[in-house]
Amino acid sequence: MNGPPPDDEPTRRQWAGFWNMIVLQTQNAFNDKAAQFILIPLAGAVAFSIGLGDSLSIGVESAAGLMIALPFVLFAPIAGWMSDRFSKRDVMFGAAVLQLFVLLWICAAVVLKHMPMALAGFFALAVQSAFFSPAKIGINKELVGSKHLGFAASTQQMMAMMAILTGQIAAGYIFDSRYQDLGEIPARAWDAAFLPLAVLTALALPALILAYVIPRVPAQGSERFSPRIAIRHFEHLAELWRDAGLRRASFGEAFFWGFAAFINLWSVKVAKMMTDGQAGFGTLSSMFMAAASLGMVAGFGTASMLLRRRIELGWVPVAGICMTAMSLVIANLTPGGPQFLVALGLLAFFSAIFLAPLAAWLQDHYPAAKRGEMQSAVNLQDCFAGIIAVAFIEGMVALAGALGMSEAAGFRLQITVVGVGCGLMTWFIIRRLAGDFIRVLGVALIRAVYQVRMVHPERVPAQGGAMLLPNHVTFADAFFISAACRRPVRFVMDEAFMASPAVRVFVSIFQTVTIRRDQPREAIRTTIGALKSGDLVCLFPEGQITRTGTLCPLRRGFELIARKSGHPLVPVWCDGSWGSVFSFERGLFFRKRPYRVPYGLTFAFGRPLLPEAADLETVRRGIMRCAADAIGRRFHAPGWALRIPADDGRWLGGFRGVSPSARRRMWANGYQLGQTSALPRHGTLAVLEQDAEIARLAPLLSAFPELFKARVRRFPEFVDGEEAIWVGGMALRRFFEGARLAREVTFYDFSARAWDALEVPNLLHCSCLEIGGMVVSMSMPDPPRASETSEEQFGRKRGSLGKLLPGWVPAAAADGAALRLLGPAARAEGVRLPAGMVLDEDGFLIPVQPGAPQRST
Repeated sequence: MNGPPPDDEPTRRQWAGFWNMIVLQTQNAFNDKAAQFILIPLAGAVAFSIGLGDSLSIGVESAAGLMIALPFVLFAPIAGWMSDRFSKRDVMFGAAVLQLFVLLWICAAVVLKHMPMALAGFFALAVQSAFFSPAKIGINKELVGSKHLGFAASTQQMMAMMAILTGQIAAGYIFDSRYQDLGEIPARAWDAAFLPLAVLTALALPALILAYVIPRVPAQGSERFSPRIAIRHFEHLAELWRDAGLRRASFGEAFFWGFAAFINLWSVKVAKMMTDGQAGFGTLSSMFMAAASLGMVAGFGTASMLLRRRIELGWVPVAGICMTAMSLVIANLTPGGPQFLVALGLLAFFSAIFLAPLAAWLQDHYPAAKRGEMQSAVNLQDCFAGIIAVAFIEGMVALAGALGMSEAAGFRLQITVVGVGCGLMTWFIIRRLAGDFIRVLGVALIRAVYQVRMVHPERVPAQGGAMLLPNHVTFADAFFISAACRRPVRFVMDEAFMASPAVRVFVSIFQTVTIRRDQPREAIRTTIGALKSGDLVCLFPEGQITRTGTLCPLRRGFELIARKSGHPLVPVWCDGSWGSVFSFERGLFFRKRPYRVPYGLTFAFGRPLLPEAADLETVRRGIMRCAADAIGRRFHAPGWALRIPADDGRWLGGFRGVSPSARRRMWANGYQLGQTSALPRHGTLAVLEQDAEIARLAPLLSAFPELFKARVRRFPEFVDGEEAIWVGGMALRRFFEGARLAREVTFYDFSARAWDALEVPNLLHCSCLEIGGMVVSMSMPDPPRASETSEEQFGRKRGSLGKLLPGWVPAAAADGAALRLLGPAARAEGVRLPAGMVLDEDGFLIPVQPGAPQRST
């Protein structure tokens, strides 16, 4: 069992096992840290009682740090072998039993006042942690799978830090309180330590039950034990380093643990300097550790939210920048004050966000049969980093003494040097993870400006190659899609866009596949290779950005790629991007003010299509169905069934006296009207007061104006020059047939003869279709070219009834006689089109009539 299948959710039993494991490891960490923070000040008090406190070349704190790290070095290969050879549940149970016996040993040492025996128990606690660690980390993926691994790893770290925090505070406070109450006589230090250690021993008993009820996951390895396993340290490290990704991620994690070890020991030494290692030392060091641990708990909690959808490595360099800044801030603060504690907490907060993605990524990429070995190799590497940190801080203390610096100045120098080193490491990480770094910043910015909602995100395969086929509305679609997808996405882009320097940078950073239309074969091979290697690839099948808001004709390139690669295709629709500053709404890209902030985007993902069945028509219908799903999602809330437009009442007949479902459909249809370049948002429409054909179009006259801040003006008769955009039926059409217009007028024709073009000077005739009061299709002015290289697009076609509005989905009628339209504005049975009407490849509705329809010019 390697965990749940990639696309499946963990079972209830697996989730219950995960949370049992979290409680178990939290209790284990609490006992370990509390016992350590009782023994450290106890050892210090005993050392001073016999006159050795100032003569030791290495302080008690440094010796304790080495004793904690040493078992992870000595026993790493055996611990990893055990976690793979046996069920990780059994290994954790054995570690829980060992912890109970070690705590009993330490209690006996305290009763006997035997410090070597107590320190042996201190070392044994670290030994059981060395065996417990690879098992508890390795079991995450086997319980929750890859999908939830980022959340699981962050939650595990958060709870461990919370346990460490409470253990440190409780141990330091209780020991100091009891020590002071007993008169601060060094010999009484043993009595002060006994009671809290006895309580910890009692708390170790329930852990045996917790360990036992965790699901017994199968062993992954089969190698029998041999003495050679005990000395495979560098073999395991070499195997870890052979994979470039694992090597870099493990180095990043080792840097964190070296950094954390430095901050931990540095804080303890600062507390010792401020108290001379006497009364109050335990409390002050616990305060420092509490600030750091609280920050780390909050950081891991934040990371669990940031990584709940996917493991995102881009947070690593972001956190590294913040760690660098906070290190340099701390170097200029007075230790012990509120600002110092806040800065220390923020440093730990960003450190946790630095570690969480790396730890989750490593756990996800370990080979299943060697998960324990790999984690032990990482633990070994982390311990080396901790030992280096201890050696570094002791070396810096000696250097400061040789230079005649005060202790305080020496500590400021140490944190400054570490801050600069953190900055250099962060720069290295940014260079390696430039795409992830920019994606995180870009997605964060997008989510600050856009409210991103998703419909059926589970339809995107969690693993393996797949191709996304979305509509293309803006230049920012790549960032929008990156914000919506759980997985990193590689994009396929037309080389024509490479003229822009910003696009060239985007292409180089995000491994974008560029296509030359005169030489497409190489790009096709690269795309097929990306799919076969398991990447999620996004290709815009329209091959251009729409300038009308409607779906442009699809091109055939994706069919060959899909069939050659054998991977599924997922239709996608991004609703809400038309109208943003990045779209061509209002006739230009970029140079316009946004209507509102934040701006809502809804992504709908279609059912994956098998490559052999994914022809142009199937994909087009899949994308249109996604548009219907996205718009339907916007209007699913109960309030839309009750809402009445807030106008002056002249057009509300359609909204009054109808069922709630009909009212919801009218709102959806009004929204559909705003998703094309036909009717202007924030504009003005003119209608005739007595136009009966228009009076029943409640979505157009009431819903659309309220949704998009438009205005509808009524006139008793046509007024030439008063308004440029008119909406009407047969009465207005008859007037235009013999009119002479002094200025240009746009006429949206909903009459029964709308398909028959009006040839009148200064009149732009736009044929439209409504059925049962719902607007189905609209013609619109042909959009201008965005640039000299832009392809021509059309908003009108002679002989048509306009373009089908986004949100309508064509489906064959049961009798095969006519098309039906489904969507959020349709009844359950759909909207039946007139017999013989067809939808052409450009999205125009064409009624059957003599002569071949031609494009208008």
